[in-house]
Amino acid sequence: MRYMKVMLVLLLAFSFGCAATTLEGKKIDSAKLKQLVPGVSQVQKVEQLFGKPDKVENLPTGEQKYVYGFEMKNPHWWTTEEADKQRLEVTVKRGVVQNYRLRTEGKETILKE
Repeated sequence: MRYMKVMLVLLLAFSFGCAATTLEGKKIDSAKLKQLVPGVSQVQKVEQLFGKPDKVENLPTGEQKYVYGFEMKNPHWWTTEEADKQRLEVTVKRGVVQNYRLRTEGKETILKE
């Protein structure tokens, strides 16, 4: 009976410890991001570099915001969940990139206006 308890504890530990990493979206490559030039780059260049956006928002100013997201979760039962998050927002007006922002874990890392 004692060995059964030990086996059950080990089985549960391995079950929770081997949780799969989950990915959503594509990681945003900073080399591709450097190819965007505000006031010059066309919306076709944005889609060529990053693909179809996760969301397109129409802003009251007549601009459009292309939103791309990436999230990787690496769950562990013995610690807090590790996550790598990115959010790219590209503002476009009349087919031309006006500015873009890349946020990683809530911190603004790259901003061009």
